[in-house]
Amino acid sequence: MIKKLFLITFILFIVSVNNAFGHTGLESSSPQDGEVITAGPNDIKMTFETKVEQGSTFEVTNANGDSISIENITLSNNQMTGRLSNDLANGAYKVNWKIIGADGHPIEGQFSFSVNAPTTVDPTEENEDSGQKSTEKNKDDSDSLNEEEVQTGQEQTKPKTNWIPSLIGILIIAVIGSFLWIMRKGK
Repeated sequence: MIKKLFLITFILFIVSVNNAFGHTGLESSSPQDGEVITAGPNDIKMTFETKVEQGSTFEVTNANGDSISIENITLSNNQMTGRLSNDLANGAYKVNWKIIGADGHPIEGQFSFSVNAPTTVDPTEENEDSGQKSTEKNKDDSDSLNEEEVQTGQEQTKPKTNWIPSLIGILIIAVIGSFLWIMRKGK
């Protein structure tokens, strides 16, 4: 009888732990996290694993932390889209989003992307010296962009917390098992 009660309690505990950690997050985005795009996007689109409720928003910032103007944020079921006011210059950008999920709990996160659009050379400056300077400048720009991407990518790496419910379950099983072993040994 005690074994059955223990088994039922254990199953109910595991099910309730998984529900407690059931908050959802970002499923996909356009541009994607870490993506290097060759032309600035007109809008930022995010798809979430839950319905997005009113009050959800996001902000786009450049590498200096300056906020980029967003004209209109629209919510449709599990998607949030915002139209950018201006074209984005070359560089790294971070999107900080905050949504209210279907269960009413706030969820937030971030992702980053970079713009590396080809630069046009002024036709009046086509002598050999300016061509070399332009090439050197573009190389320096791409090197600094790659360094920023590496730093941004390292900052964005968040540990997954899916192992927490399993760890809690294992610890509880160990405690209960130890308790039962001690009780049997005492008889």
